[in-house]
Amino acid sequence: MPLVEGFPPRSSLTELANSVACPEAVTSVRPLKPPSRWADELGRAIDGTAGPVAFGGRPAPGRPGALAVAGAVERHLGSVRMAAEVVVAEGDGCPATWRKSFVLVTRSHIALLMLSVDD
Repeated sequence: MPLVEGFPPRSSLTELANSVACPEAVTSVRPLKPPSRWADELGRAIDGTAGPVAFGGRPAPGRPGALAVAGAVERHLGSVRMAAEVVVAEGDGCPATWRKSFVLVTRSHIALLMLSVDD
C-alpha cells in the first residue's frame, strides 16, 4: 500500500499496521530497531520452529531464508526504514500452527508481511 502521508509517517506503527490489516485485527505491535532486525527475528523464528532434527542435524535454514525474503521485499518496495513485529488476530478462520507477521515501512510503502504454516 502506498505511504500516502510521506516519510516519516505521522501515524503510529499501530495505526500503520491497522491500515494494511483488517480493521482492528492487529492486537500487538513491537517496534524493531534497527529496522533491518526484522529479518533476524524471522530467521530465529524459523530456526526455533524447525529445529535441527528436521534437517538431519544440519543447521536450519532460518537465517539464509529470512535474508532471501528480506532481499525480495526490498527489491520490490525499497529499503525498510521502520519495522515492527505484529500479532494479527486470526478471527474465525483456521488457526495457524506457526505464524510470524511484520509491518514494514519504506519511503513510499507500508506492507504487512504474514508468514504462516497451517496443518
